[in-house]
Amino acid sequence: MSFQKAHVSIVRSIRQVSLLRDWQRTRGNGDLPNIADFVPDERAGDAADLLMAEIRYVDETPSYLCHSAGERVEELFDQRMTGRWLRDSLDGPMADTLRPVWDACVRHMLPIYCIAPFSDTDNCPVTLEQIFLPYGDSNGVRPAFMLGALHAWSTEGRFNAQGLLRNVAKVPLHWTVIIDPVLKKPMPPAEEASLDDAVFDIALAPTPVR
Repeated sequence: MSFQKAHVSIVRSIRQVSLLRDWQRTRGNGDLPNIADFVPDERAGDAADLLMAEIRYVDETPSYLCHSAGERVEELFDQRMTGRWLRDSLDGPMADTLRPVWDACVRHMLPIYCIAPFSDTDNCPVTLEQIFLPYGDSNGVRPAFMLGALHAWSTEGRFNAQGLLRNVAKVPLHWTVIIDPVLKKPMPPAEEASLDDAVFDIALAPTPVR
């Protein structure tokens, strides 16, 4: 599976933009940021939305073991996450949808951003934004950890996030892009389109990454 590349301005969540900017600033033009240097912004409440997974390689194939997860992340997964493999924490179809997203983060060593529409148990529409950032450690330059930030919100205001990633009859379309730090910010269109019109139209015809 291939994803198009996009400028950081595509990310909508203010806290996710802040995490992304910190990742870019720490990396600079060098190796991946060291996970040991990452400190969540407690004042902004980042920790509750963060998922940290250790990347384990078997014959160069990555798997993702949850190292820590915030309370709102565990609410979305509807279970305690620490010590669990991410794939085993999701139903099969959802895991099959998100696995290529995680793998792209590792393969390209760049942040991956995806957004998808869900419905809670009361059929209230909920949008879930996820960004995954690769981190290294002191032993090498390839990704050793993946940091995820998950942000759910609804135009209806209040919603029930419990089990949002698990209690789905059909996995929704996930619009996914690679955030490339070297891309220039695109010129604004003559007429702005709504999120539903623009984001999910792009998802139907992604541009392959070369």
